[in-house]
Amino acid sequence: MQKNDWFKNWFDSPFYHILYQNRDLKEAKAFIANLTNYLALGYSSNVLDLGCGKGRHSIELKKYYSTVKGIDLSPNSIKTAKEHETKDLTFEVHDMRNFKSSKKFNAIFNLFTSFGYFNTHNDNLKVLQSCNNSLNEKGILVIDFLNAHKIKMNIQHHEIKLVEQIRFKIERSIKNERIFKKINFEHENNSYNFEEKVQLFSLNDFNDMFDQTGFKLINTIGNYQLHPFEPKSSERLILIAKKI
Repeated sequence: MQKNDWFKNWFDSPFYHILYQNRDLKEAKAFIANLTNYLALGYSSNVLDLGCGKGRHSIELKKYYSTVKGIDLSPNSIKTAKEHETKDLTFEVHDMRNFKSSKKFNAIFNLFTSFGYFNTHNDNLKVLQSCNNSLNEKGILVIDFLNAHKIKMNIQHHEIKLVEQIRFKIERSIKNERIFKKINFEHENNSYNFEEKVQLFSLNDFNDMFDQTGFKLINTIGNYQLHPFEPKSSERLILIAKKI
């Protein structure tokens, strides 16, 4: 772990979950229902929620698959997720760049833009290679990513969000094919400053990474209702890839 890995402290902060609390369980339920119906893997499947946070997607996945594991870098998030743990729904702290599992998965889900955080491109490949190593033969990888093309065309540079009496000041910029989000606020007479940094990968970028790590792209989806991906208008870039 590098000292300047921004996500280590931000994702483990309670303020991260306050700012993004609008991504609620209702949204997760609808997306997982649509996605699992599309994938048609069967209830006996063993699946991984990679970058699970507090487990909202993992909990929904358990309704459709017999065994679900969630992993995340944030100890605080995993502590909360473990409140929902059962024999076949488990959570562990791991770095997605080098996680290992004694049991192979039928599918790995990487949801809510939980990719592209790292300083080096090799780290992104490490994530995908770890996924490939942990999947069964012809296992499925799902990556729910932002639509870089639309963000570049419609970036909102300044925004203020008032959530739970906290006034979040957000500044966005794009540099070197990354989107930077500076988040500043005050709470109980203390000032806080966080930054998010995500690489703006295109569909071609993902295809190149899949080629290098043993995956084949089989479909692209543009939103949580599973409409086709359109670069200019889609809210998301959701990729369905198969291990080869």
